Amino acid sequence: MRRFFRQPALVLLLSSIPLIAGCGDDDDPAASRFAWLATRAEQVRELSFEREVPVRTVTRDEVDAEAAQAAAAIAEEELATLAATYGRLGYFPPDMDLHATLGQSMDLFAAWYSPENKAISLIGEVDDQVLIHEYVHGLQDQHFDLGGLLEATLTSDAHLALRAAVEGDAMLAEVRFLVQEQSDADLDQINWAVLIDAARSAGEQILEKNELPALFVDYPSFAYGFGFEYCVHNLTGASAASPRSDRPFPFDWSREDALFSDRIPATTQQILTLDGQDPVVRVGLEEVPSELADRLDPLDWDSLGEWLSYLLLRPLDGAPSLGDMRALAATWDGDRALFVRDRQTDATGTAWASAWDDPEAAAGIEAALWQLYGGAALDEGEPRLGRAEDGELVWIERRDERVVALKNVDEDLMPALAEAAFPSGIQPMRLRLRTRPSLAAWLSRRLPGLP
Repeated sequence: MRRFFRQPALVLLLSSIPLIAGCGDDDDPAASRFAWLATRAEQVRELSFEREVPVRTVTRDEVDAEAAQAAAAIAEEELATLAATYGRLGYFPPDMDLHATLGQSMDLFAAWYSPENKAISLIGEVDDQVLIHEYVHGLQDQHFDLGGLLEATLTSDAHLALRAAVEGDAMLAEVRFLVQEQSDADLDQINWAVLIDAARSAGEQILEKNELPALFVDYPSFAYGFGFEYCVHNLTGASAASPRSDRPFPFDWSREDALFSDRIPATTQQILTLDGQDPVVRVGLEEVPSELADRLDPLDWDSLGEWLSYLLLRPLDGAPSLGDMRALAATWDGDRALFVRDRQTDATGTAWASAWDDPEAAAGIEAALWQLYGGAALDEGEPRLGRAEDGELVWIERRDERVVALKNVDEDLMPALAEAAFPSGIQPMRLRLRTRPSLAAWLSRRLPGLP
């Protein structure tokens, strides 16, 4: 998915003069170029390769064929579960053709690194800075075990936050390479405002031009632009608001290393606020409350976080009385989604509990959820209970700064399930281990590697 970001972001600041690949074996110019770029990746990222990273070249047709085969191989049961849970939550129509949807978007790639195969794949000829980016992913993997780190993330929110650090770090090294090669300068001499603005704009363009529901571009719309600014700020102290570095040069790249070890970002809000987020509120359910355990089975749980909450509500942006969904999502303080199966009816239901900065923000979320589901109250005496546009029952309730939204749960069970979801019952470090990947992790697995 590099093609969407790379050109808009860097061309605004840096010229597009072709780079010289250096000296080497004239009989094998490709090998010479790869060896030189691997060395340059070590230099700009300030890490050393422990072993060689193979590079292969494939055609666009081959990639498209592999993508179609991979999508066709996804079990119908797996797609049905995705539709019954996250589709029902509101990210996409539950009857959407997911096989066709997941077989798209491979044309966004120019290159990728695979933590599984430990190799770089190129689609035809790519610019030198693209290879630098992929070599940095190889360095990250060899030093920090990217595959293991990504597998260990329990929630979609945490997964996207880590992917942002992964991509932002590689982009930062890529920019350093370009600055050194084209301007004989370094990162301390950059006014970051133009690049950061371009990175943000590129992510928004992905959302605007994408014809699929926003969920299916969660990674490219978030990880590159916001991850880039996060890593710029982490290394240099610069940001969009303060675009000049305020840390001594040469910069300490161990600060970047820490993002993969003792300072792994945990939420997308942490990325968006440059580590300025409020403490996360522990709200919602990961397990069915004991009083309902004889009727409901837990299927899965997740935390959406600020970015996926925004993508959920983004179709409502600008709707009368609702306003700016991006600003509303920025008031996120915590959430938990629980997906359940009714043993009597075999129906799948959703229970999403969330906490926001204040009652006013929570009221905005409450109103947005009613519109998202096209719901209307069934009885004036019970305004929390309604019927969605698709005919399913919904229960949307606000208490101060917290909101609980239930969908497709038996009416008799709704009051007790909502009551259980409001308190802060989740204890830090006691998260139930997942039985399947989180939503963001599952979507990332359909990608061939780290673009």
